[in-house]
Amino acid sequence: MLKTRITILGTVTLLLLTNVSVAENIECKDYNGNKITIKPKTITIYNNSETTIYPIIATSKNSVNEWIQGCFGTTEPYPTNFVYKLYVNEGTGIEPKSSITITLPLYSELAKDRYITWWNGGRVVLADKNDRLRNKQDEALATPAGVTCEGQNTECKLSTYSSDVQFPENIYAQLSEYTFGDSIIPPKKSVRLLKPENVGYNISYVDHVYMPVAIGPKNNPYIGFSGSAMSLTKFREQLDSFLKNIGQGWPVYNLSELKLPGGYNIFAQRTGTLPPEDNVPVKPKDGFPPVLTVLPCIKGECTEEQKKSLHFGDSVQRMQNLWGSCVNWDEDLSKYVTQKVDCPQDLKEKFGVLQQFFKQNHQQYLQMYADKKCNLTPGVDPVAFNYWEAIKHIYGWVPFNEGCGAAANPLSDTKISGWDHAKIQSMYIHDLQYNYKGNNTPETLFNPYVQLIHDKNYLSMDAYGFSVDDAVGFMSELGDGLIFTVGGTNGLENQQQFNYADGFSVAIGVPQAQVEQVSKPLIKKYGVCVLNQDAADLGCEQNKQDVIMPDNSQIAGFRVGTVASYPIKVRFTDVNDNVYTFVVNTKFAPCTDNMDASQCPTNKAEIVNKQSCIVIKSNGEKHPQSDNWCLNANPNQQKEKQLTKNFISFPQPVDYMQ
Repeated sequence: MLKTRITILGTVTLLLLTNVSVAENIECKDYNGNKITIKPKTITIYNNSETTIYPIIATSKNSVNEWIQGCFGTTEPYPTNFVYKLYVNEGTGIEPKSSITITLPLYSELAKDRYITWWNGGRVVLADKNDRLRNKQDEALATPAGVTCEGQNTECKLSTYSSDVQFPENIYAQLSEYTFGDSIIPPKKSVRLLKPENVGYNISYVDHVYMPVAIGPKNNPYIGFSGSAMSLTKFREQLDSFLKNIGQGWPVYNLSELKLPGGYNIFAQRTGTLPPEDNVPVKPKDGFPPVLTVLPCIKGECTEEQKKSLHFGDSVQRMQNLWGSCVNWDEDLSKYVTQKVDCPQDLKEKFGVLQQFFKQNHQQYLQMYADKKCNLTPGVDPVAFNYWEAIKHIYGWVPFNEGCGAAANPLSDTKISGWDHAKIQSMYIHDLQYNYKGNNTPETLFNPYVQLIHDKNYLSMDAYGFSVDDAVGFMSELGDGLIFTVGGTNGLENQQQFNYADGFSVAIGVPQAQVEQVSKPLIKKYGVCVLNQDAADLGCEQNKQDVIMPDNSQIAGFRVGTVASYPIKVRFTDVNDNVYTFVVNTKFAPCTDNMDASQCPTNKAEIVNKQSCIVIKSNGEKHPQSDNWCLNANPNQQKEKQLTKNFISFPQPVDYMQ
């Protein structure tokens, strides 16, 4: 993991609710149906690379627009039938050592009942070549009022298009995803409520890897970045190193720069083809250019037949051989398996469990067809269960539901004797996807791509390497927006890489009388200071609280995700202006898979310095309930799916304690 020492920001207050012009605000309804102002959020992109970057923001289609429903307090669907694309300096991009900031309101109304919802399921496309970024069917629109852009060391012009499609896979770009806010159905309500405070984000390294992108929240300096802060040159050197070593023969996209598909896409996209007019390096004289090829073909070393048919090499063939050797299949595998592997007994057992699990899921799928619940593609037979379909679904960790809808037949509803979904997914993650950490030969490596993403000798990223990866996947944090950087950390508020094991969340109890009052805040602000770091304030005596909490949402705590070092002093202020202070001495010890969460952390007594803990009233006096509140500090760890997350739990605010 990349580690860079930082100094947490000084005494400047970072407002979570940034002041912007009234014209950019959106009026919604709160929990009680009262009007509430939703301020816009921003996306800032820093180009720290040595080449021009072409940024694009794209929205998603939604048959039911839950963000509009939450804002208006309605059950009307408000479908979004188009993809809307927002180009920054179309055709010219932004040069190195420059940045742009785009301001995005919750939505833009184009016509009656037609909205661009900028916050719900957006994509950020960061390309380094202006190639195939536009579709012929894209329809130019005027950029809506309230959507603005400012540049630093560059101009910033926006172009907006409506489209039926997203971007093709074979563009020179790294895809990232974001969501601003959330839409929930609160207690005792039948309609949705918009909660605008958080920013959600992830980088689609699970789909492909092309460019070093780092993402962090804006105005929340205690969350490290996701992704990579490598230079573009170093990043591509690591991709090349992978292809020369454990990833030899791993597919690449048919492009003049290295772009690699993830472990699922090497199967799902194998037979894909491109339009003949596409400007790509591998073009057979007859037939369509392939989506996936291999590095020798990119270098011009393939025959005409190989240009059409050679889509993978040794590393993938070893994966296929492994699946053909570790479990039995009632079919001829000669088209997939070239040699038998001496499969270790433990792999045989685990592969057998996965095969059985997905076969059971397939049986449920067939039953859905028999019950006439799958009619999305009338006249089409259900997908068969065989070697090829099984490993494709296994590496995607996706159920059999073709023709039934994306939400149908979830894996979580599948179980076999001795194995429920949670148990089998944990085995799949830790024992198989991460088996490169053991003493495995190249012949028994489950998925080399995971090693590329995570291993310190390659990209060393805490990011998605496969669909249920538990390193760092989708993040949801308090913030006014997001900061994206390409090729370095410049511009990020926190220049350390995020890892769940490095930090913790502070959780306070919600008073019983306020459980259902989801729009009533509990905390006004918070801040963290690293002890013995600032020569002018070694003991962190200054009351530094630089993150301001929303004043219209109940949030029972906050995350201290990434700090430079321990010990640290944490402060927060409740809505009655009581100030809480305590010292966290050290990181949480890890909670291993064989430990029950109740036993964790093993260093529980060492984490919080309870003698340092105090609650001061607004008049400067110690609160009568201070000692009681502090003594109840409870460092604990909770297992969420395959992740272990750290918490320091406290009672409800002091004014509500008995």
